[in-house]
Amino acid sequence: MSSGDIIKISRPTKMELIRLRRRLVLARRLHRILRDRLTLLVQEFYIALRKAFELRKKVNEALSEIYSTYYRTLRVYGYDFLNAVSDSVATDLRVFAGTRNTVGVLVPMLELREVPGSSPLIPIESYRIQLKRRELLELLVLLAEYEKSLVLLGSEIARTRRKVMMLEKVLIPRIMRTIAYLKMKFDEMEREDKVRMMRTKAMLEKSRAFQ
Repeated sequence: MSSGDIIKISRPTKMELIRLRRRLVLARRLHRILRDRLTLLVQEFYIALRKAFELRKKVNEALSEIYSTYYRTLRVYGYDFLNAVSDSVATDLRVFAGTRNTVGVLVPMLELREVPGSSPLIPIESYRIQLKRRELLELLVLLAEYEKSLVLLGSEIARTRRKVMMLEKVLIPRIMRTIAYLKMKFDEMEREDKVRMMRTKAMLEKSRAFQ
C-alpha cells in the first residue's frame, strides 16, 4: 500500500481511528445526498429539454405561417407599406426577467408583457401578421428561458457529478484504506505487546528459578 493510497496522519492513534470513522460516515451521507440531487437535476434537465424541443417546433410552425401571410400581404400592399407598418410593431411589448430555484439552481423566468400604448390602424392582413408575431415573440421568450435553463442545469449536473465521483472513487476509498491501515497497525502493536509481555514473564520466571 503506497502513501498516496491512504490519508496522511501524524501518528496512528485510537483517536485518529475514531475521527476517520466519523469522517467516513459523513462522506457516505454526503455522497448519498449528492447522488439524489444529481438524479433530480437530470430529471429537471430532461423536462426542460422536452419543453425546449416542443417550443422549437412551435417556433418553426409560427415562422412558416408568418412568412406565408407576409408574402400574401406583400403582394397586395407592397414593401413600402409593410415596412412603415413594421416600424410600429411590438413597441408596446417588454420582456420582464426574474429567477426561480430549481433543485438549488437559479434558472431564469422570462415573461412578455404588453405596455399600454396607442396602436395604429392597419389592414386586417397586417393585423394577422402582428398577432402571429406576438405569438412568435412569446414562444421565443419561453424558448430562451428553457434553453438558458438547460445550460445552467447542465453545468450544475457536470459539477455535481464530479463531486459524486470524487467521493465515490477517491475520498471514501482512501478513508476506508486508511482505517484498514490503522487497524493493521494496531493489531501489529498488540501482537508486539503480547510477545514482549510473554518474554518479560519468561525472564521473570527464569530469574525466580535461579533464586
